[in-house]
Parts: sequence; C-alpha cells; structure tokens
Amino acid sequence: MVSLLCCLLAAWAFSKDNLSGTRQYGPGAVPVENGKVTFRTSIPLPSGTDLDNCYERMFNWAKGRFALPYARNAYIVSENPENHRFVFNVEQTIVFKSSAFERDDARIIYNFALNMSDGNCNVTLTDIKYRYEEERYGGGMSFTAEDWITDEECYNRKRTKFLKKTGKFRIKTIDMKDILFKRVEEELTGK
Repeated sequence: MVSLLCCLLAAWAFSKDNLSGTRQYGPGAVPVENGKVTFRTSIPLPSGTDLDNCYERMFNWAKGRFALPYARNAYIVSENPENHRFVFNVEQTIVFKSSAFERDDARIIYNFALNMSDGNCNVTLTDIKYRYEEERYGGGMSFTAEDWITDEECYNRKRTKFLKKTGKFRIKTIDMKDILFKRVEEELTGK
C-alpha cells in the first residue's frame, strides 16, 4: 500500500512539473500575432439573430461581468454599436496559490474585444500585462505576456518543462481565457 502511494505521488509530482506535454498549455497554446500574444475565438451566432439586440445584450453582459468583485478595474476603451464592436480594458487578480499562510497572486491587465459580423461573434484578448509581487517589492514587477508566457519564454532550454515563475502565468492566463470564452458562448447560445 505504501509503495502504491509513493508511486502515485511521484507520478503526480512529475505531471505537475512536466506540463509542456499537455495540449491545453503546451507548445502553440499561446498564439502570437504581429509580435503580440493574442487569443481569439469565433462563435457562430444562432440563425435569425438580430445583431442590434444581440450586441446590446453582449455589451450589457460585459459591463456586468467586468463589474464583478474579481475585476479590480474595468473601463470601456471603445464602443461602436453601428459596427457591433466594443473593447474593454480589464484588470483582475489571478491566484496561483492561496492558503492560510501564503498567497501568491498577480494582477493581469488585458483588452477584451467583441465584434459581431458575418454571422459570428469574434472575441479577442490581447495587450496582456502583469503586475506581480507588489507588496514584496513595493510596486512590484511589471511585464508583458510577450516577455513571459510565450513558448520562447516559459520553457526550459530543452522545452520539456515550464520554468517555475513563468509557467504558472501561462497556465492561469490560458485558464482565464478559456473561462471567459466559454462564458461568452454560453451567453450567446443561452446554454
């Protein structure tokens, strides 16, 4: 029994350390367009969708979503109802570890853009920046996604493991993006 438990713990530790092989977080999971980390998705609009009503619903959803307590700060960068497009700049907290004795978190700042055209709702997350260890270093460190979570920046030399500092940012950013894109799809489809 003890040896089985030791094997399971060793397997778990290896899988936590060697995340580069996972498809969700692995190579290519952080797309770079024109030198900027840019996550995109295109969600088909239900047939017969009135674009003006759908845009208004999604705009109100975004205002509500980014007013929730986890969004430390959010504001509208641009809004164009005629072209069914809006952009929010959002600042929120991502938590890496939280316990009674320790909390490891960072602020993530990004632009969330939504555009409806050609029967699709196109969503983009870009201009991603981080602020980290503000309490520890009095102002903390600031860096961009391009300098921190790309394939070139977050792996060891052999590209077999994430670097300890940068890998956690990559994982939490991808998780945040996945949740956000899923919420947009749920709001659009009513599921």
